[in-house]
Amino acid sequence: MENGDLPMHTLFIGHNPSIATWQTGHYFANPTNQFWKLVGKSDLLNSATSFEIDEITSIDDDLMISRGFGFTDFIEKPGNDANAITRSEIESNRTIFAQRIEKYANDINSGLKRICFVGKKQWKQQFAPNLSKCGHGLQEPDMRPKHWPKILCNLEIWVLASPSGRAVISASERLESYQKLAQHLENANVDD
Repeated sequence: MENGDLPMHTLFIGHNPSIATWQTGHYFANPTNQFWKLVGKSDLLNSATSFEIDEITSIDDDLMISRGFGFTDFIEKPGNDANAITRSEIESNRTIFAQRIEKYANDINSGLKRICFVGKKQWKQQFAPNLSKCGHGLQEPDMRPKHWPKILCNLEIWVLASPSGRAVISASERLESYQKLAQHLENANVDD
């Protein structure tokens, strides 16, 4: 965190880093990934700041981090096909992931308020057995994996539509969960 940066309040969780992300060191760097366009169109970044920022259409995770957003992945194995991750890798990563996120939550001045899974898959894979389905948006507080530590169970959990170019979803449906999160953040800033 740089001097003047906001403490992390929102942590975005991808499934696993793409090859482009791994090579560049920037999240959601695959050219077919629409994450940055969704951030811009939803006004998500402006909802967490007190000043206007022009639409984001390219990789700008440094700006996001300076405004209190963080990034990580459920599985830290690079690849462009999330389906190539084996069931045993998913199962062995559940506890490791929860411990890693618990450490983030404890290390960042207790400012973390929400975790946003960028795609349904990585949220459903937190459960044993995997959830059969879930919706986009804010998840119910009683819907938390049994193995999660208490600090994580007390956070808001959001499931955002997958920004992957491979995801079959309409543009308006894809944008909707990002807009709801932006509105929620804007309301939270008014309440604080």
